Amino acid sequence: MLVVCAQRMVTRYLIIFATKNMRSPLLASFIVLVLHVSCLTGESEKDDSKLKLLEHTRPQYASGFAYAQTPSGYSIKVYNPWQGANGIEYTYSLDSTISRPKLNERAVIPFPVNRVVCLSTTHIAYIDVLNRVDAIVGVSNVNLTTNDIIHNRFSNDLLQEVGYAQALNFEVLVSLQPDVVFAYGVGAEMAGNIQKFTDLGIPLVFVADYLESDPLGKAEWVKFFSLFFDKEGIASTFFSEIEAKYNDVKNLVSEINHRPTVFFNLPWKDIWYVPGSDSYMAKLVYDAGAQYVIKHKDGTSSVPLSLESAMEYGLKANFWLNTGTANSVNDIVKSLPMAAKFSAVQQGYVYNNNKLTNTNGGNDFWESGVVNPHVVLSDLAKIFHPNLIDQQFTYYKKLD
Repeated sequence: MLVVCAQRMVTRYLIIFATKNMRSPLLASFIVLVLHVSCLTGESEKDDSKLKLLEHTRPQYASGFAYAQTPSGYSIKVYNPWQGANGIEYTYSLDSTISRPKLNERAVIPFPVNRVVCLSTTHIAYIDVLNRVDAIVGVSNVNLTTNDIIHNRFSNDLLQEVGYAQALNFEVLVSLQPDVVFAYGVGAEMAGNIQKFTDLGIPLVFVADYLESDPLGKAEWVKFFSLFFDKEGIASTFFSEIEAKYNDVKNLVSEINHRPTVFFNLPWKDIWYVPGSDSYMAKLVYDAGAQYVIKHKDGTSSVPLSLESAMEYGLKANFWLNTGTANSVNDIVKSLPMAAKFSAVQQGYVYNNNKLTNTNGGNDFWESGVVNPHVVLSDLAKIFHPNLIDQQFTYYKKLD
């Protein structure tokens, strides 16, 4: 404070000196302008220093963000928001005292926000928890969401499609006048759009929920979204409830002596992509009282296998899950005859997570399932240990 006051006193003195002693009014004005900008820069740097000194709170389960309360809102940090990122950090400031964003060294965003664009269907699910789907004015593809409110808003011209990361329709984005665009990046390519958004005056915020390996960590990103809408209380209450329900199911099956083995997915062309051993799906399977048949493929990202390697795992796994768009075992065997030899096929233990899929292919497992990990866990526990769970499937169904 004393530094800023001193700057202002010196500036006033030099302004008076300049205007009295400079013969050229233009030169005097230029000196005044330079001094003024210098003072503002000093204040800006001071604000940045304050943010760096703030102690940002890390959520209990999520690893991709942290936040701190400020006198006028929140400071939010997002860490390594795409696969392979290392040491990448973005800081966003939410400020209730401004009406327009400031997008220079860091993004300062007016809040609470009322007009947002979501480039992932999971973003819609988080915002739905906060009862603010009415604030969504743009999405990538309406057909891929299962949210009825989104479809109604689109039908009534209250929402538009804006395209995907590398094929965004910036003309539409500008016309929507969003307070913020929530984006995700599977690689660093999306970061290349930052300058474009800055030039357009639109805040771009990275969301890294899809990189979380803990189901509760992924769900905890509802707290991240709540900050933008000033709905932190709703998010905290919601998360506490699902955390308790998740742990109830987890504890119910934790003492199981026999953990069946599980295999995932279908091949794409000649490559069979499977979850890493430390992934979200592997964690769900373990918490549901089973074990992932692949133990040595460390990491949270998908791992490519040859068809031969995948077959070895498929032949010995007790259960086979997440079989793409298949609605029957016959659908799978027609396109992949070798699957007929899988133990899970022969024993009738093939289950798919596409029970809530709309006519356009949008799968609610990848939307509302993200904020309902306790329901997904209950489905899986019922698959592996049907005598312990007395409820109907929500996201999964058995393939006959």
